[in-house]
Amino acid sequence: MRVINKKVLNRIVLRSFYIQGSWNYQRMLNLGFCYCILPVLDVLKLNREERIAFLQRHLEFFNAHPYFASFALGATARLEEQYHREKWKSPRPIQIFKERLCGPLGALGDRLFWGTIRPLVALIGVLISLLWGFVGPVFLFVFYNIAHFYFRYFGVMRGYELGFDIVRELSKRRYEGYVHTLGQVGAVFVGLFIGYFAFSADFREGVAFVAALVVSTVFVRWRKPIYMPIFICLAGYVIIKLMTGV
Repeated sequence: MRVINKKVLNRIVLRSFYIQGSWNYQRMLNLGFCYCILPVLDVLKLNREERIAFLQRHLEFFNAHPYFASFALGATARLEEQYHREKWKSPRPIQIFKERLCGPLGALGDRLFWGTIRPLVALIGVLISLLWGFVGPVFLFVFYNIAHFYFRYFGVMRGYELGFDIVRELSKRRYEGYVHTLGQVGAVFVGLFIGYFAFSADFREGVAFVAALVVSTVFVRWRKPIYMPIFICLAGYVIIKLMTGV
């Protein structure tokens, strides 16, 4: 019978916002991780020696992306519950499991958030600011934190649901697909950003930009050599400059 209910998991989610509160160079996020997992200690009803061993296990080295660490928190909560309920001979599998998760969680989180979502939302926010003023910062704050809050909550819940199997979940190409799709969206908005300034400077340059965008899209969709649209776009740019007398 499970003793870790939704209320306990929600407490872990809330505590996960403080996982970097005691970040240190020696063991990275270990203090924050231990703080986050304490609600599990409260419901397992352990004796003094077991409580000491629990704390020692989770004060060991741990490092991951702060948002994706939620997957490790949820899965570890499930394993601690199984360890005490099923009377495992040793808690070593839990320690090995946490060690093995550090790399994947750090790599996935860095690529998805620091390398994709944050710059994309910032770029869209700047573009919106140029068009509608203060709406841009509001957009940036709201939409970035929607993704941020989602992964903190989903990670704990999904990790607890799967336990050891969360490794298989994280190894899927699902998150690579997110990075790829968001990268394409980011490329579109970079084009729109450039196009905004082109239209602001000169209408003919704006038309040239749209034409270049269409030509490039066609060549990419047809999987033709990339140097062809580059050459066409440069030629169009030179022609426009000659027409404008610049």
